[in-house]
Amino acid sequence: MLPGIDRVYISERARSDLDWRPRYDLAHIIDLLDAGEDPRSSLARAVGSKGYHIETFAEGPYPVE
Repeated sequence: MLPGIDRVYISERARSDLDWRPRYDLAHIIDLLDAGEDPRSSLARAVGSKGYHIETFAEGPYPVE
């Protein structure tokens, strides 16, 4: 699996109020990982990882304790 989860959002209100369904749900991601494919969307691949801190940490873009 992935080394970690960056963020988790609850989409229940968008699903119930707007009848929205995600294009990339957990089942889709697991299928991609099982097939050895990149689980990120084309947008995620284009944008990449952006840091949220001015300083750089040895462990990566986030401070790790």
